[in-house]
Amino acid sequence: MKTTTLLFLICTCLNAGATNIRITDVAVETMSDTAQGLPVSFTIAWDNAWNNAKNHDAAWVFLKYKPRDLQAAARHMYLKPAGHAVLKKSTTTLPDPFIEVSEDRIGVFLYPSSDYRGNVEWTMRLFFDVKTTAQPASMPGDWSLFALEMVYVPAGGFTLGDPDTTALRAAAFFRSGPGGRYDGLFPITSEEQTLEVGDQPGALNYRSEEPEYQGDRQGPVPPEFPKGVQAFYVQKYEITQGQYAAFLNNLSKQASYFRANFAGMHYYKERGSITCADAGYTAGSPDRPLNFVGWDDGCAFADWAGLRPMTELEFEKACRGSGKPIPHEFPWGTGSKERLARFVDLDDELKNAAGLDESMLSDANRDMFGASHWWVMDLAGSLWERVVSIGHPNGRAFKGTHGDGRPGYYGYATNEDWPHGDDERGGGYGYRGGGYYEHGKPAGDFNPHSPIGWRNYAAWAGGPRSIAYGFRCVRTAK
Repeated sequence: MKTTTLLFLICTCLNAGATNIRITDVAVETMSDTAQGLPVSFTIAWDNAWNNAKNHDAAWVFLKYKPRDLQAAARHMYLKPAGHAVLKKSTTTLPDPFIEVSEDRIGVFLYPSSDYRGNVEWTMRLFFDVKTTAQPASMPGDWSLFALEMVYVPAGGFTLGDPDTTALRAAAFFRSGPGGRYDGLFPITSEEQTLEVGDQPGALNYRSEEPEYQGDRQGPVPPEFPKGVQAFYVQKYEITQGQYAAFLNNLSKQASYFRANFAGMHYYKERGSITCADAGYTAGSPDRPLNFVGWDDGCAFADWAGLRPMTELEFEKACRGSGKPIPHEFPWGTGSKERLARFVDLDDELKNAAGLDESMLSDANRDMFGASHWWVMDLAGSLWERVVSIGHPNGRAFKGTHGDGRPGYYGYATNEDWPHGDDERGGGYGYRGGGYYEHGKPAGDFNPHSPIGWRNYAAWAGGPRSIAYGFRCVRTAK
């Protein structure tokens, strides 16, 4: 016996404006044939997708079921390992999508299966394992399908540091020579390598002119710490205010109290836009990068989305790729901001200059868009990037586990290897990339853009929520 009920939904889609990801026509088909799985069909589309010889972007897609009970958190739906299909594509020239289900079945990556550049639109059917969520279709509730645009960073070695020796005063990484003196840049060649840290010749070294931000300069950094040699996916953009509001609405009432980030003076004056009413959380500027986010806030979002925090070594790989570092290098591959045409405008929105559209982005002009070697956006110039630091034992204990889609009762990430806490009493994380603070603030090497190798605050866990602090998530690739 098999009964079929079609539930047509209004889908919540993350980052809809910033990346133009759109999910429409979602239908959840409840069936008693649980061996086959719960079919969910939908149409997904986004602009400026690509797959080329260097890398590709992708949509990370996952499904939640939220019981109609304010005290209940959403249930994460796990995918079946196979059986998924593309039902239709918008044009004959559009390649079919590659359907890459994560090994833990938390979500699926969708991306063009062959060389392509342009807009995509596919109608898909995915199958979910209802056994993992105690038959949620039997309880009154709402389904939500979410999508995040990610960028694939391929496997391979790379180099840490900045050949401009003035960066040493900004705690840039270097290879240690006799007496702990600078002996060139530091290559990262293997994901499994153990990194000795300190003044001994050949070790990874760094120093800060400000002891408060120094970090412990101890090691080693163990093999399990994600170093960026293994391939990984990184969010193309920082978490947006619309994404975070959707996340808050997916939590239990109790958990949302802990993760609500919009209390405090001047929040709305300083680019915040999230509000709350009885109907839930809403972002007035949903595409605006999420500021006023604490470390525990960002980690809770990562856990909920089945992703994880980014390490500071992955940050450098995401910025410059495997190329040789140049002096005072920014993520867009030059030592200058002269051609940069991406900025926070007077209306507090992050924009490109008139006439520029991301469909025009290329390796030749990425310094105009502020795009990294892999076309990851805004690794400098929008908000500070929070990263797991090697400068604290809590950071070095990070093993790169992924979230399971289920934050704890109070809205905290539940991964034991992740650093926890919103200030120096916890530690294990810090800041890279620079951040935008306010209109009229003099520009410098930390406002709003910081060179890749400059890491003055990489081991400092202070500043729990601030106008210029953001977050983006990553996921280790197969």
